[in-house]
Amino acid sequence: MSNLSIVYYTANTEQEPFEKKIIDQINKVRGDVPVISVSQKPMDFGKNICVGKLKQNYQNAFYQATVGCLAADTDYVVMCEDDCLYPPGYFNFKPEKKDVIYTYDNVWLIWDREQRTRFYKHGTTAGSIIVGREFYIDFLKSGHNFKDPNLKWEKFTGEPLINIKTRKGISFGTTLDTSVKPVKRFPLWGTVDDVLKNYVRS
Repeated sequence: MSNLSIVYYTANTEQEPFEKKIIDQINKVRGDVPVISVSQKPMDFGKNICVGKLKQNYQNAFYQATVGCLAADTDYVVMCEDDCLYPPGYFNFKPEKKDVIYTYDNVWLIWDREQRTRFYKHGTTAGSIIVGREFYIDFLKSGHNFKDPNLKWEKFTGEPLINIKTRKGISFGTTLDTSVKPVKRFPLWGTVDDVLKNYVRS
């Protein structure tokens, strides 16, 4: 049994067919890693905790993340969001330090817009980290942010993780790593148009 739990938190504002495909992809690649889903509507995904309808904002997103971490019984948690496609191998990573934030170093962003045809390199997101459960609970409850200079970070990597920005999420904008050139296609996922057709618009 893995010493890791998936904490999936969602405001359930994405289109249901799209979120179902996100969940299907997680189930496809997670192996034996257990799931705790924290949602604003009841869901059939792992151990579900429905917190009821809340405003869609970062404060409530982190509240739901905290609820999920508190419900887990493993030393580590891997945080998952409802607009990210997680690749094969992602949940196989074995963290070893409970006071370190392990951040995935191969996250790419796309927008659900006709004129956007490339994947853009993304930095750390709250949905692409693995961290010691108790450490992250303290972090979330204390109101710290990811820019705290005292935080310890380590990277892990693998196939591209795709963050899909629709207009249903908290924010349509984000920060990009402009030092890396955009990419037109990944062997695992295809083109941006392929991803949108296969996951968002179908």
